[in-house]
Amino acid sequence: MPKRTLALILVLIIVTIGLVWLSVYTIPSQKTPTVIKKPAVLPFAKTTITLSSSPTATLVDSSVYSLDTTISTEDNKVTAVQLELSYDPKAITNVDILPGTFLNDPVVLLKNIDEKNGRISYAIAIKMGGQAVSGSGNIAQVQFSPIKGSDLTTTAINFLPKTKVSAQGEAKSVLKSALGTIINLVELSSTDTSSPSSTIGGE
Repeated sequence: MPKRTLALILVLIIVTIGLVWLSVYTIPSQKTPTVIKKPAVLPFAKTTITLSSSPTATLVDSSVYSLDTTISTEDNKVTAVQLELSYDPKAITNVDILPGTFLNDPVVLLKNIDEKNGRISYAIAIKMGGQAVSGSGNIAQVQFSPIKGSDLTTTAINFLPKTKVSAQGEAKSVLKSALGTIINLVELSSTDTSSPSSTIGGE
């Protein structure tokens, strides 16, 4: 028998023995590393802001509706709030924003309503030397009128990322979350008993 053939046979025998040994000997399996969850550290950002889902007609004009903007601070002591909101100018018009009752006689730092692009920028703060406020309440009121004759049945008013809340003792915004709302335009149209009026800013 040629030496080369003998060598191949020996190699095959050795490989076979090795495979049999591996199949018999089970290597202890390694367990998945256990993830140790540390107790959750409460973040300093605890304030939430929510737009009401139920617009109410204003007393001055039944065709103008108001949405409460509710703030809940937990133990954050709020000194200023910046609201950045987006809306569809093809769905609502006569948009305005007014301070709520949460901050006592606040200073309006910024108020800009972009009717063309549908954006509200509004910032209010406590007066110089005033006390920071904590708790829950109405931080602002968003007012608007549905555009008559619109084909839209619903529309949204949403918070933008630049929405911020400043608090005593914190260098960064303490805003935890901000929730916008969906407005049922059909429902508002059915309850609007005012006489027809011209549309303003409904581009």
